[in-house]
Amino acid sequence: MKKTTLLRSLGVIGLSWALFACSSSSDSALKKQASETWDSAAKTVDMAGKDTGDAISTGAKNTDQYMDDSAITANVKSKLLSTSGIPSNSVSVKTIDKVVYLSGFVKSDDQINKIVQAVSTIKGVKSVQNGLVIAN
Repeated sequence: MKKTTLLRSLGVIGLSWALFACSSSSDSALKKQASETWDSAAKTVDMAGKDTGDAISTGAKNTDQYMDDSAITANVKSKLLSTSGIPSNSVSVKTIDKVVYLSGFVKSDDQINKIVQAVSTIKGVKSVQNGLVIAN
C-alpha cells in the first residue's frame, strides 16, 4: 500500500514538472506529448496499484489459508495427544484446504474409528481422509 502511494506520488511530481516546463513553451505539439505522457503514466500507475492490491489480496488469502491449515493440524495433534487409547506418535497429520489427511499405523479398527471421530469434531475441519493402516 505504501509502495503504491509512493509510486503515484513520484509519478505525479515528475509529470507535473514536465507539464509545468511545457506550459511556458508555445509549442502545442510538445504540450500535447506531455499531456499524453501524463495520461499514460497515470494509467500505468493506476494499473500498477491495482495489480499490487490484487497481489497483496491473493497473498493474504493464501497466508490465511496456510494459517488455518496449520492451526487445524496443531489442533488435531493436540486432540490426538489428549485422547486416551490413541497411539498419537504413530499417526501423521497433514491439512490442505481444511481437509485433514491421516496416515500411519494403529492396532485396530476401533483405534481408527476413534481417531477419525476425534478429528471430525475439530472446528474448521471440512473432511477427514483416512490413510491409517492396521499393523499386526
